[in-house]
Parts: sequence; C-alpha cells; structure tokens
Amino acid sequence: MTIDIKTNKWVKLFFIISITGAIFFLIFQKIHFNEVISILISAKKIFLLLSIVPLGVSLFFNAIRWQSVLNAMEYEISLKECFVIFMAAIPFSSITPSKSGDIIRAYYLKNKIPLANTVGSVITERIFDLVVLIFFSLIGIYFYGAHEFALIIILFMFLLVVLITFTYKVSKLPIPETWSLKIESFFISIKDLIKNRRILISVILSSFFIWILAILQTMLLFSALSITVPLFFLIGTLPIAILIGMIPVTLGGMGTRDAAIIILFSAYATSGELLAVALLYSLFRYWLLAIAGLPFMRIATKGL
Repeated sequence: MTIDIKTNKWVKLFFIISITGAIFFLIFQKIHFNEVISILISAKKIFLLLSIVPLGVSLFFNAIRWQSVLNAMEYEISLKECFVIFMAAIPFSSITPSKSGDIIRAYYLKNKIPLANTVGSVITERIFDLVVLIFFSLIGIYFYGAHEFALIIILFMFLLVVLITFTYKVSKLPIPETWSLKIESFFISIKDLIKNRRILISVILSSFFIWILAILQTMLLFSALSITVPLFFLIGTLPIAILIGMIPVTLGGMGTRDAAIIILFSAYATSGELLAVALLYSLFRYWLLAIAGLPFMRIATKGL
C-alpha cells in the first residue's frame, strides 16, 4: 500500500494547524481576547518602531553568516545574492515548524550549488543558532541566579548532542540517497568551518550578533507595554521560550512559544500583557518579515 506524498504533506499541515489552534484555544480560555487587544492598542508606538532597527540589522548578519558558511564549503556567492535569497525564504520559513521552510534556499541556488549542499549549509546555521541560544541562556541563568530553569536548558543541551549523534549514526545506514547527501553535506560544512578559523570566527560572531539583536528587540517590545524585566533574567529565559518554539509542532512556533513566554515571565507581568508581548514577537519577527520577503521571492526566482 502506497501513501501519496502530497496527501501526506497536507495531513501534516492540517495536524500542525490543529495543534496551533488548540494551544491558542486553551490560552484564550484563561485570558480574555478583548484584554489582549486593549493592551496591544495601548502599546507605546515609539518602542515598536525602534524594535524594527535591531531586526533590520540582524537580517544583514544572517546574510553574512550564510555567505561565510557557503564560503567555507568553497562556494562563492555574493552578499547581495545571499541577502535576497535569505529574504525570499522568509515567507516559507515563517509558516513552517522550526523554520524548516528555509531549505527553499536550495531551490533558488539549484543552478549554482547542489541542493544537498545548500540544505547542509542551512542545517549548519540552525545548529549554530541552537548552540548560541543555549550559551546565552546559561549565562543569563548563572548571573541572575534563576537556577530553577537550568534543568530545562541542560535538557536542550542533551537533546542537541543526541540529535547530532543520531544524525551521524543514521548517515552510516542504508537510507535514501537524498537524505544521505544532505546529512553528509552538513557534516562536511562543519568540518570545513573548523578548518578555516577566520570563517568560523565570522560565523560565531554573526550568530552572537543575531541573537543579541533579537534580545534587544524583545526588550523594546517589553518596554512598549511598560513591562520591566531584569536584563539577565531576559537573557536566561527568552532563549528557552525560543527553543520551545522551535519544537516542530506548530506554525512558526506560535502557541508553544507564546505559552512559554507567559509561564517564564509570569513574575513580571499579567498573562494578558505577556501574551501581547508574545504576539508582538511573532508579528515583528515572523509575519511582517514574511510580507517584507514577498518581493524578494520574485527577484530570487528570476535570478540576480
């Protein structure tokens, strides 16, 4: 008995949308919708506008990082092209679990780089994101003293190690060639980065700047709603919410990330205020970016 691949994808999408809707249904059983709308309307517009600045700057660091990873793999792609393709992938990554839509970049570069190699470079970026988020969380937890969250981040560290180990072991098994090539390309890109210290440092620094800017933007979103959160507490717990949002069960991490923010920051604001912050986070870092990326899809499809 064969299963149609397209049908399977639609079933998976329906499942993900259902989980996202179910989580928000449960959230709004505890929080009045009108209360959240009222809080959002009262947000200080100056802070919302200022929050766009670190977001915009981070986009360039994302392009720089991806270009560095490709350079380590000995592919010369201009920074302009990396930026355009990165932006063109955002509409897809914003509505897929764990930003898996980012692999659409492979389609845009299919005439220049083998598909598996581009996918390998994107996976490498995701691994650096995970490592940096875990690092920031450990630093924040240590300096703030929120040791009750240490177990959560240690669990994520363990899962990351297990994931990489499992992926490496699977690559040695007789699996479909398409998957084998993608996994192999990922490990090759990591090896190439380790060999080239200059590029490795560039990737590490870019990753740090990307998430420092994300933390700064989130601080501005809290300020827009007049919520004061200690800096190290924010550094320690925001990565946990983001990591939870990366679990591939909802659209763009919505629902799981929102619930995590409500729980983790409950000592500093009401549930309604925290849900408003979470919705602003999704709005600025996913949906507005998705809209901004639409014109770049046309450019990337036509070629630069």
